[in-house]
Amino acid sequence: MEKLFFKNQNRLQFSIAALGVFLGLTLMLIAVQTFDKAQKYGEESELLDDNTLVVQKKIGRGAHLGIGNPNFTDTQIEKIKQKDFVASCSAIISNKFEVLVQIDDPIIPSFNSNIYLQSVEGEFLDIPSHKFTWDTTRESVPIVMPRNFLIMLNTFLSASQLPRLSEDLITNVKMNLLIGERGQRIVFPATIIGFTNSFSSILAPSSFLNWANLSYSNGKDDMRSQLVVKAKTGAFGLLESYLEDNGLESSSDQLFIERLKSGLSAGIIGVITLSILTLLLSLMLMIQYLQLILSNCVYEIKIMLRLGHTVKTMRNVFLRYFSIIFFVLSILSFTAFYLSTQVIESKLIASGIILETGVSTYSILSLCIVFITFVITIMQTASATIRTHF
Repeated sequence: MEKLFFKNQNRLQFSIAALGVFLGLTLMLIAVQTFDKAQKYGEESELLDDNTLVVQKKIGRGAHLGIGNPNFTDTQIEKIKQKDFVASCSAIISNKFEVLVQIDDPIIPSFNSNIYLQSVEGEFLDIPSHKFTWDTTRESVPIVMPRNFLIMLNTFLSASQLPRLSEDLITNVKMNLLIGERGQRIVFPATIIGFTNSFSSILAPSSFLNWANLSYSNGKDDMRSQLVVKAKTGAFGLLESYLEDNGLESSSDQLFIERLKSGLSAGIIGVITLSILTLLLSLMLMIQYLQLILSNCVYEIKIMLRLGHTVKTMRNVFLRYFSIIFFVLSILSFTAFYLSTQVIESKLIASGIILETGVSTYSILSLCIVFITFVITIMQTASATIRTHF
């Protein structure tokens, strides 16, 4: 039957449709993968929720003369909370006691350094609450380290001609927090549960830091020089404008990530829309090509029906033929997509933008959805056309 139906057919329209399917699928796969990875960019290192920034006052020339208070007052915090585009706002808690971090592990030399502890309310952090909590019955304090600390530690190890530590390896290193003044320090074992680029200090659970401030405070006043502010969904741009207009600033890395996600999302959605339109037009050309074949084989189909062949049998011939064609185009598109993403990711890595490696699950899922839609459409069109004309 395949030779009877498909031999000596005009292949121009079919070739144009096949090219459209190939280009549409390739664009769709690249766009879906890029969109997914852009949304996940920084998730492993940025423990703050989406649309959340660490905010402080800009440093002016008067700061060197003691003019201008870097701390936020209750009135200033409340004013930010009342903005329509702000979902929540809270001061970041800081330590009011002397604290050192001590590494005493056989795999690396002893290491001691003064550090700065901070804590953020759990509602702003993308950390499971059971992992980032503390009470007096726990053996160790869970902490989140700034990634700069790991860089500094590896620099120290390289200078000592020792192997550097990966993030996975350093989480197993024995570490202590030494709290209090010299000669009266209390040792608290600590466990690293993650790393972040958003903070330059070590993050500890608020329950631990509040308790330690009450127990070991050296009389310092509360320092509220930083806030954590979460914008409402879709209102991040308004928050950024408000910071600029009111002498406030945030980490350039945080703003870069949010701008990257927002800008890429808008552009990629446009590419996805274009690829879907290309696929729809190509699918219409495929359907027209199918109908053209049927119209050119009126006599042959009538003979087949009189010989006892059913509509289902002939429909399956067309379904098998077009399914094989689409499968081959899918393989070619996936190959082009994979090679293209490798080139794109290598360029991004060279520019300092590290994306998650591997093929996105959503890309595979979108390809399967298009294939199923294509098969169902071809099957229904073939059955309907044969029944209508014959």
